[in-house]
Amino acid sequence: MKTTKAPQMRSLLASGALALSIMLAACGVSAGSRSTKTASPVPAGEVVYIVNGPYSSSAAGIVALRPANGTASPLLTLPMGLTTQDHQRLYAATTANGHTSISAYDTRTGAKLSTFTIAGAYAMDGRGYAGAVISPDGRWLVLRQAGQAETGSGFAVVDTQARTLAQTISLPGDFDLDAISPNGAMLYLLQNLNDADHHYYVRAYDLNGRHLLDTIIVDKSEINETKMVGTAVTRQMSDDGGMAYTLYIDPAHNHAFVHILPLAAGPDGPPFARCVDLPSGASADLLRFYTLTRSPDGAYLYAANGALGVVAAIGLHGDNIYEDNVEMTNRFDATANATATDAARTLYHGAALSPDGQTLYVAGLRGVWAIRASDLHVQRAYAADEAFTSVALSANGKLLYATDPAHGLLAIALAAPQSAQSLWGEAQSPWGIAWVSA
Repeated sequence: MKTTKAPQMRSLLASGALALSIMLAACGVSAGSRSTKTASPVPAGEVVYIVNGPYSSSAAGIVALRPANGTASPLLTLPMGLTTQDHQRLYAATTANGHTSISAYDTRTGAKLSTFTIAGAYAMDGRGYAGAVISPDGRWLVLRQAGQAETGSGFAVVDTQARTLAQTISLPGDFDLDAISPNGAMLYLLQNLNDADHHYYVRAYDLNGRHLLDTIIVDKSEINETKMVGTAVTRQMSDDGGMAYTLYIDPAHNHAFVHILPLAAGPDGPPFARCVDLPSGASADLLRFYTLTRSPDGAYLYAANGALGVVAAIGLHGDNIYEDNVEMTNRFDATANATATDAARTLYHGAALSPDGQTLYVAGLRGVWAIRASDLHVQRAYAADEAFTSVALSANGKLLYATDPAHGLLAIALAAPQSAQSLWGEAQSPWGIAWVSA
């Protein structure tokens, strides 16, 4: 059972009036020679929320664009923060003079809904995913104490509904945040052992009993393997927020796997977890291009690496996570060589599934691969000269949105990719698509 300091990809948002370019590109057309024909119409009212800047940067932010407007001007901007699972609320935290202010925003309008202050210096940024966690409905927000050392870890549990500091947690040792149960009863942590191999344990903290449970959460099939090692690169959640599917990579051992963690603990404490190994390839350096998405009916989890040319379908069986296994894999010729620029590229939501669940779209080293979900065979490649960091589909499934930090947001008409329209603006660094709202 292997997993480490988990940089979970989350919606990192920052303020500022930002203008991004929208460029609609044809299959295989380079950024400098795009067609100016009209592409497939964007669904009325659709809004694309874009992460501007590398997600790990403190300067990163989210800007909302309405492609149907035919303009590159932003509809609204939002500050850095975490969203509820339905993306309708965003919570942001700022620290000054030993106090932390927490604000709630309506993501549809950009309006600030409320602000309150708690004692202590706590932050949302930090070690990737480990900076903060939020329950699916946004009621429970957990922040990391600012400036803590490896010898001790502190966290603040905030009730955003009551607008109060519910409790503080102080633990000896080096802990990172991992997740929180939907009802706010159990907090999941990563206990870093700080050894040469960067091992850590998965632990649980009982928020009602206010104590760290003795149990180390392990895969029941690997009961003697309690230590984990790896880096989290992406995560999917079940619809109710009760299951976390996190994809980890361990380049030192050329290993990738999905860690399945049930978050709703029973009366005897947290359950066991499950680790599902994924196919690797010839280059451990390309493991970081692994990405993850879930089928609309929740029956399958698709793990794909468009740089290595490998895709796997994991069958999901609800609460019986020990039946979750790779049921189908396929390898294809990715035919692209990594460049120095690729070495600095990080995916953010690098895969998307069509609304009917029939086609999987995956960002590769170059272009986007379209893969048939029924047998995992590649159907075609789109925009084969582009280096993308994120993909998403329009609500009607007719447009594929993709971000290229050097050139902007591209919207590819899937039915007629030879038709494209370019709208140029002040491109900053659109790193990923946080979500699309119809």
